Amino acid sequence: MSVCSPCFDSGIIVDHCASGITFGYVTPSTGYQVNIRHNATNRIQSFPTESDATGMLTISGIKIDPLQGYTITLMSCEKFVICEQEYDCISFSVVNSNIDPSETGVINLLDCIECGG
Repeated sequence: MSVCSPCFDSGIIVDHCASGITFGYVTPSTGYQVNIRHNATNRIQSFPTESDATGMLTISGIKIDPLQGYTITLMSCEKFVICEQEYDCISFSVVNSNIDPSETGVINLLDCIECGG
């Protein structure tokens, strides 16, 4: 497996009950293979997905462990865009909370990102 760089640190903490993750911009309405890697064990989950009409990618059915870190990449080190800059990967952390699982949904890793002018 090749090493992709640079990696975007989302600074986001995701609840372990999240049903999915939205991240990055790619070519709209295009199919992608997305990998999510557990940073400590290097265990990889792989998801086929298609970007929406605006180019956002969403993966669903994720299984993430509380108090762990993860990195998302596209197969073959394809890039996605955040704030007009290309990235090979995006990282995030997971928390264990008392949130009712029915109240969690898809988490957008770009919700707190402010692009500089």
